Amino acid sequence: MKKPHVLVVPFPQSGHMLPHLDLTHQLLLRGATVTVLVTPKSSPYLEPLRSLHSPEHFKTLILPFPSHPSIPPGVETLQQLPLQALPHMLEALFGLHDPLVDFLNRQPPSDLPDVILGGAFLSPWINKVADAFSLKAIYFLPINAHTISLLWSEEDRGFFDELETATTASYGLVVNTFYELEPEFVECVKTKHLTHHRIWTVGPLLAVKAGADRGGQSSLPPEKVLAWLETCSEDNSVVYIAFGSQIRLTVEQTAALAAALETSGVRFIWAVRDAAKKVNSGDNSGDDVDVIPEGFEERVKDKGLVIRGWAPQTMILEHRAVGSYLTHLGWGSALEGMVGGVVMLAWPMQADHFKNAKLLVDDLGVAVRVGENKDSVPDSGKLAGVLADSVKDDFPERVRLMKLREKGMEAIKEGGSSYNCLDDLVAEMCV
Repeated sequence: MKKPHVLVVPFPQSGHMLPHLDLTHQLLLRGATVTVLVTPKSSPYLEPLRSLHSPEHFKTLILPFPSHPSIPPGVETLQQLPLQALPHMLEALFGLHDPLVDFLNRQPPSDLPDVILGGAFLSPWINKVADAFSLKAIYFLPINAHTISLLWSEEDRGFFDELETATTASYGLVVNTFYELEPEFVECVKTKHLTHHRIWTVGPLLAVKAGADRGGQSSLPPEKVLAWLETCSEDNSVVYIAFGSQIRLTVEQTAALAAALETSGVRFIWAVRDAAKKVNSGDNSGDDVDVIPEGFEERVKDKGLVIRGWAPQTMILEHRAVGSYLTHLGWGSALEGMVGGVVMLAWPMQADHFKNAKLLVDDLGVAVRVGENKDSVPDSGKLAGVLADSVKDDFPERVRLMKLREKGMEAIKEGGSSYNCLDDLVAEMCV
């Protein structure tokens, strides 16, 4: 059976790019040849795949990042900017259209890809490339069907309207969810929103395990984090706190969270952004965001670990000692928490976080809401109580979460719904 040649074009933001590359890994395991298009500063994201797959089957195409008047020189990923800069990033990335067309024009017909697997945010211009070379355009969205169905039902979608139109006009849509999690919403997207009914639910996409890591600089190497976790004798006794690549806490929020941790007495790992690397782009947060209150680390040194910069999140969440996860509830983080079997303490901040909270907190009851939005400051006393309760074995959300986790892990096993969707996706690329 013929195996496809896939041109992968991920959206340059870690919450989009990492699961897109995890999907790429699954295609490679199924015999596909893959070329990934990135700009220079996103190239390190590919190291785990380079270490696992041969250059014959895994190729890279590195094109210069297009300049844009609203994006500072040297910035090539959205996590270096406030979320409000998303339209500017999309405009800049449209500048990859012509260089990509030039590259494809220089290839012999036998070397052209069969399909472009693009980030859905890039769909308007990727569709044009696909049409010009008679290629299939399939799009990846790293969110769930519940969020897609709500977003695409809104009347005022702004620039997202063009993205939806372009995505639904494509050959198909790949989503990082599993059918058993939200069957009614998968069917809603398929029948109400898509023009082709081709939707592949392939999640939870597991992080690529390789010698190369997926992160940047960190104040603590993974082996030291692991060594600290191994000193925790009780299972499910540690709270992990992290808010993804896009979120920075204010001074007031950081102080409230620190006070809650200190009052609760729980063991914890707290991953904070490295404020020194901040790109000042008008997001009205100063350079002192995410700064831990003075004296806090000394007072809790027997209970907690603070990691500045990149944290080995997958390793932490999958460790037996970790029992709960205070998170912004981005969908990738939510799935990592579910796979790790940890209770999620949800503090939704922006974007799809609120819709994820509705699904996981309100509808499924597998997470607990502890924060309201990007500007709210939690009551440290109440938060301390939730933190303490969240590491108890009989925490009701833990029981429900473990049942959901079992369904998710079954979905990705051979013969499971997501495993079969990946097989079908590869087969469909060759039709």
